[in-house]
Amino acid sequence: MREINRGMSSFVVVVAALAAFTPPATLQSTCLSYPCRETFTVHGQDSFRFVRSSPIVMGRKFENNKLKMAKTALAYAKKASYIGKKVCMAVKAGGDDPDTNRALASVMKEANALDVPKDVVERNIKKAMDPAGAADFKELTYEAYGFGGVGLIINALSDNNNRATADVNMIVSKTGCKSASSGSVAFNFQRKGRLTLNKAIDEEELLDLAIEAGCDGDVELAEADNEGRGDSDEVACVVLTEAAELGALQAALQEQDIPCSGSLVQVPLTLVECSDEDAEANFKAIDRLEELDDVTNVEHNMQLA
Repeated sequence: MREINRGMSSFVVVVAALAAFTPPATLQSTCLSYPCRETFTVHGQDSFRFVRSSPIVMGRKFENNKLKMAKTALAYAKKASYIGKKVCMAVKAGGDDPDTNRALASVMKEANALDVPKDVVERNIKKAMDPAGAADFKELTYEAYGFGGVGLIINALSDNNNRATADVNMIVSKTGCKSASSGSVAFNFQRKGRLTLNKAIDEEELLDLAIEAGCDGDVELAEADNEGRGDSDEVACVVLTEAAELGALQAALQEQDIPCSGSLVQVPLTLVECSDEDAEANFKAIDRLEELDDVTNVEHNMQLA
């Protein structure tokens, strides 16, 4: 019994000592960034090890980079899914030979322009040739008004119109946006091809390349859009061209050893200024919409600072 009481007394003393323990200032400052260990020994036998640490705060730059990486991954997944669905549509309508199926040939050129791997195209061609393996996809477009009078164009590719419509309307409603009638928003947008270049190019050189590639439409140089479209820091400039000439111009640029990737976008003809609060609410709504499997992308006409 005495041994038990002696042990309990020792334990109480140790606990009291630990409670009163204050690490040195240098140790405290170290603990702010790194795990810190202190060992306490009683009677040369029992030792107690405690770990003092605080969460590592990575900072806003880390969070921004993480968000940008997530958006890039989502954009790639969306492009691959979009091309896969369009391949299925084209093959089911006209067969698996691009020489006789113009729709399939066009999708394959678009896949190249969007930097979608060939195996994605080939895999979906095989899938579409299996009567039980491919669904019937349709292109759908929804229009909505965001915060501050901003217009939203919601593009979708779905094998179930009712599901896609219900999902889009649900997110539009939940995020505080309003559904718009067909054409009430779309009239303010123009479909374009968009190329992001990792190497700078001047306007004269760009025009010469466009002419050599057989492009008859307008070609325009623009700045990278890191916030709105998630362009990486490696993007030196952006080229806008006619949607039908995207593939030809991309091939011409790549022949000149100018790294670039392309996509089809809808460019607003006029922009709407809105408050920071409205812009944040609009981006949250866009993110929620683009998380839907059927939605391929969402365009807007916000004036970005």
